[in-house]
Amino acid sequence: MRYHSSRPSGFTLIELLTVIAIIGILAAVIIPTVGKARESAQRAVDASNLREITKAALLYAADNNDRLPDPQQETARGTRTVATPDAGAVYLWPGLLARKAILQDPSFYFSKIDPAFGGTYPTAILSAADGAPRVMDASFVTNTQLAWEFVGGVRVTDPPTTPIAFTRGLRADGHWDASTGVYKDAGGYIAFLGGNVQFYSDTVGRLVSNRSTKPVTNILEAIPYNTANPALSARIYSTAPGGLGSASGTPAIAGPN
Repeated sequence: MRYHSSRPSGFTLIELLTVIAIIGILAAVIIPTVGKARESAQRAVDASNLREITKAALLYAADNNDRLPDPQQETARGTRTVATPDAGAVYLWPGLLARKAILQDPSFYFSKIDPAFGGTYPTAILSAADGAPRVMDASFVTNTQLAWEFVGGVRVTDPPTTPIAFTRGLRADGHWDASTGVYKDAGGYIAFLGGNVQFYSDTVGRLVSNRSTKPVTNILEAIPYNTANPALSARIYSTAPGGLGSASGTPAIAGPN
């Protein structure tokens, strides 16, 4: 004689709830881990891009009287031509590298994990419609937030501790802005004239004064300062508010002697 169990087949409600709870716990553990791994991988790409930008700027200097890209200098010469009149001199820094055919790939100036990144790279830095070419491409200068802030007015003869580019959003207090920073307030990369690129959680007392070897926090005190004529000092260029740079350039300030 065969006996049949009266228990229905399938899972009970308690078993289903248990499985769902386990899946939820695993998701809570795995998803942040995957997110952190993705961010770490992109940061490594960003660091590599900044190193290439640094190399390109030094190559540019070798053919430009030892001067790295300087939007202020080019504007004074009357050679600044951009696709939109309100784009700002900040775009001219990478534009100068592209014009010399040193670095023409626009993707080097963006980070995929930047909250301000629109998800699509510009088609070009310089317009293909211009035979020279000298005109900035509209896709590069229109409604784009570059991941980097650039220092214009640096010479090869300046100290190797001189910053030349860094992750957007660095403030005067040495911290990255939580609203406008590429990695929010987690920190950022700084590229130096000596060729090294380093990640900082902050710059509090970790930079070198532009008038001595004393430590400073504000990066404006670490870029070249012209004592005789402060108006000719180096400037920081940026596409977004919240940090120290501006579209037209924020001039250096005198660091401690």
